[in-house]
Amino acid sequence: MNQALHGRSVVVTGAAQGIGAVLAAGLAQMGARVLLADVADTAMAVSRIRDAGGEALGMRVDVTRAEDCEAMAEQAVAAFGGIDGLVCNAALFATLPLLGFDAISEERWDRVMAVNVRGPWLCARACVPRMVAGGGGSIVMISTARVFNGHPFMLDYDASKGAVLAMAKSLAREVGPQGVRVNTIAPGLTMSEGVLARPGIAERAVGIARSRALARDQAPQDLIGAVGFFLSPASANVTGQSLIVDGGGVMQ
Repeated sequence: MNQALHGRSVVVTGAAQGIGAVLAAGLAQMGARVLLADVADTAMAVSRIRDAGGEALGMRVDVTRAEDCEAMAEQAVAAFGGIDGLVCNAALFATLPLLGFDAISEERWDRVMAVNVRGPWLCARACVPRMVAGGGGSIVMISTARVFNGHPFMLDYDASKGAVLAMAKSLAREVGPQGVRVNTIAPGLTMSEGVLARPGIAERAVGIARSRALARDQAPQDLIGAVGFFLSPASANVTGQSLIVDGGGVMQ
């Protein structure tokens, strides 16, 4: 078993289900002690990790609330002795219906920006000082491959993930001197349970899979290796980078 993260403590947001839960489980299999944070109940995801022999705990966290993010960081330090990694996965996507840019309500726009942009910023703001106190750390933010080609009907989501990509690069410059690295993965359409529940997704997924050099659906498990790499010592001199994980649908 790959133990590249043995003894490291990692916070994963949006980890109750879907991609976040899979990432948390995969990082635990790599030896990390994982705090699963979500507005939803993380009990089942935590139990699966513990049943597999991993070390995990969960807590309810609204990433749009600064006090929740601070409590999350404090809990990770109390439980694990510090914070070595942060995966900013919490985001609104699967529940968003496709809409033209002029049909998106101001309320929806503001909510998407609050969760998808303010959330990673608040989480980083809470965790970076704890990372610095422990000698450094690594942050992985989740963007999307959509931002590299342009796609219609989810302008708010795509704008938010473009902001995440830019934020990660600027943050990498700012916290690099303190020993904290910041990188981004940009997944293509990933068939999590939330995505699978979207109306019409099966038909759309066929065309997306055919557009890839590796012509198949992408599963949440396909993201574990990239995230684990950015959190591990193997990427000790890598920061400010974005890695597209989509089977070669987008090539840079």
